[in-house]
Amino acid sequence: MNRAERARDYEAYVELCSVVQEMDDFVDAIVVEGVRDKEALEELGVTKEIAMYSVGFSYAGFVDYLMSRYRRVTILTDYDRAGKKLNKRLTASLEREGVKVENRYRDRIGKILCVRGIRNIESITSLTKRF
Repeated sequence: MNRAERARDYEAYVELCSVVQEMDDFVDAIVVEGVRDKEALEELGVTKEIAMYSVGFSYAGFVDYLMSRYRRVTILTDYDRAGKKLNKRLTASLEREGVKVENRYRDRIGKILCVRGIRNIESITSLTKRF
């Protein structure tokens, strides 16, 4: 990796940390797909609850769990086809039940990651290992 690439990765990491901190201050919870996604966000300093879709709930049960506990969430599923589909479905279900889904954080984080070639949340840690 050359010096310019390293500098771009560092700038992306700093921007990512800033967005994650703002998100952590603003939302009640963050929804992810699995354990590695949760661990990656915790490494970035997330202190709010990180709710994992893959842990023991049916889809309806997961939506009920979220709507009974939170008023404002961010959904950080992966940026692949399946993750985008799950995000769209969860957003519609939660907003129908009165939970505000803050997609601006998903959008901002996605732009930062995708420019660096990262398409899933768990790979955020690879960005930190680049510099």
